[in-house]
Amino acid sequence: MTYLINREFRDDERLRRVRPAHRSYWSGLADRGVLLGGGAWTEGCGEAFVVRAGDGPALQTMLGGDPYARERLVVATWIRQLEDLLGRDGPLDPRSEELLPGLPEPRGRVQLSAHEQRVARLMLDGLTNRQIAEKFHVSPRAVEQHITRIYRKLAIGRRAQLAGALNGAATAAAVS
Repeated sequence: MTYLINREFRDDERLRRVRPAHRSYWSGLADRGVLLGGGAWTEGCGEAFVVRAGDGPALQTMLGGDPYARERLVVATWIRQLEDLLGRDGPLDPRSEELLPGLPEPRGRVQLSAHEQRVARLMLDGLTNRQIAEKFHVSPRAVEQHITRIYRKLAIGRRAQLAGALNGAATAAAVS
């Protein structure tokens, strides 16, 4: 089975101390073909990655072996079976481009809500998800959900693409 994992870490000084062991652990799993890809969140307080595991207990054992988990630095973990997300019944070939499909192209005029525009502006100003959450008095998870909707509407996958996508959306809106 192939799993998409998101983990949030405790904001703790121990993260820096344990990071080399954490990276070594996951590097070894990548060498064995278990870790298929991923990386740290832009804000540095978590990570998202794709792994292959035989079943749920094997996945739990793998996650529990991570030095961050052993040090109790992981505060939240979200696990999704990637086949479920993609609407497939069979296993995925990790070399396939279908593993992480591209984002759909935007159709017509892209319309962000007023709140999505405010969130996007703060993102462009360099604020982290946590800082945006504090500004609006909401949870960082709520901000993540707004950002996900923004990314979907603009057909992008990361912050670095935001300014260009917003400029393209503004140009499309001015033309129509």
